[in-house]
Amino acid sequence: MRIIAVGASVTGLAAAAALADRGHEVVLLEREATEPPSTLDEAANGWPRPTVPQAAHSHAFGSRGTNILREKLPDVYSALVEAGAGEVNLANSTPPTLGPVERVPSDDLLNMLTVRRSTFEWVLRERALGRDGVSLRTGATVRGLVTDGDRVTGVRLNDGTELTADLVLDASGRKTSSAKWLEEAGLPVPQAQSESCRITYYTRYYRRLCPQPPGPLNRGFGAGGMWDSYTAVLFLGEGDTFSISVGVLPDDKPMKNLREEAAFTAAIRATPMLAGWVAPGNSEPISPVYAMGGLDNSSRFVDPGADRLTQGFYAIGDSVCTTNPANGRGVSLALAHVYELVDLLEAHPSVDRGQAAKFAGATQGLLAPWLGEAIANDRGRAGLWEAVAAGERPQMPPPGVVHFGIAVAASTKDVEVWRRVAQVMMSLVSPAELYANEEMAGRIGKALAGGPPPQLPGASRAELVAAIAAASGGTAAEQAA
Repeated sequence: MRIIAVGASVTGLAAAAALADRGHEVVLLEREATEPPSTLDEAANGWPRPTVPQAAHSHAFGSRGTNILREKLPDVYSALVEAGAGEVNLANSTPPTLGPVERVPSDDLLNMLTVRRSTFEWVLRERALGRDGVSLRTGATVRGLVTDGDRVTGVRLNDGTELTADLVLDASGRKTSSAKWLEEAGLPVPQAQSESCRITYYTRYYRRLCPQPPGPLNRGFGAGGMWDSYTAVLFLGEGDTFSISVGVLPDDKPMKNLREEAAFTAAIRATPMLAGWVAPGNSEPISPVYAMGGLDNSSRFVDPGADRLTQGFYAIGDSVCTTNPANGRGVSLALAHVYELVDLLEAHPSVDRGQAAKFAGATQGLLAPWLGEAIANDRGRAGLWEAVAAGERPQMPPPGVVHFGIAVAASTKDVEVWRRVAQVMMSLVSPAELYANEEMAGRIGKALAGGPPPQLPGASRAELVAAIAAASGGTAAEQAA
């Protein structure tokens, strides 16, 4: 089968590699005309990606995606390890409050890779483009679809060229133009739903200079936590590199100065858990501070039972569903989605309505639960931050309702709760197995009956605002005005 994949970032590259391994011919279309760095070192230390804003920010390569790489794309996995990616199993980093933990078979699935996004993508690109049957066309912007009735048979490029294929994949990401293409072709447009994540991220990269980690690693792949008006998380990269990302409300005026390097450093130094990592002599910054906002939990799901179904055109990864990147699920779910498609093409090779319906159903089944969890968690977290910023008492969930914060608190006291929280965070089991599970609810209630565990060392809102203001040359009152 000849397949066109629109977009040659992580999802498109993974799709090309997976499909080529099953004997398909894949043509990748990339709108960027600039050639990527020629070496891994160049890519790792600065690869401008104007069409991929998230590429400059911290990434967690969770267990579901890591396990797919190990099993389905072992050459990519091996190349990442050779490039310095760290191999982590979260069961080796259980909370010390749990004491000695006896491993169970499911713990072997809690694997992660610690690597920068630029390194990950460069290695994946090299391996994907090295496969027989995969080709890349750069500077190719898709302007529309070529159709025959309800069947998509190709794409039309910005220069008027028409390319034909048996199947067209939209891997162009969260800013896809697919709705416009479909509407102009007279084809059904999936209903778009979107809700703001209500968070802006600031990220900076560093190189560690001291021989040992200068602070605790409470997350296996890094360190950090969430406090009353911000979140700050350190992500280990390959070798001695690491990044720190700070998340705040988009309209929290005093926090906007985090885009300044001095203010960003001050915020990290005000967070005891992370302060040692940026202390003089322990590390050096190797990037400016990057900012990313305008994030949504969104979907463009196709109804598998609709009267009309577009055939031969499938959106994959972020093109069909996005969730808050703080959850670290983007790559994992994209890889899982790719293999849903690969397996479907093997079981149902005919490009017809039946194939379209099956893929639409599989897409919703895979992605909708994670979208729902992200929306619920973001509403709770943003509500807490907004209340604190306004000097109000946060509204607490009804007693007995399991939410992410209470589950994480209980996970420091009950190993089975810890396992389930880790499995959900790593996209290994459905969110319902944590939030709608009677056993988990009982364990969580019992674990917290004596009160919540001690708070992770962070900064109060007042302390954080004061630190940022001082670094920006003003007072907290002036910054809030």
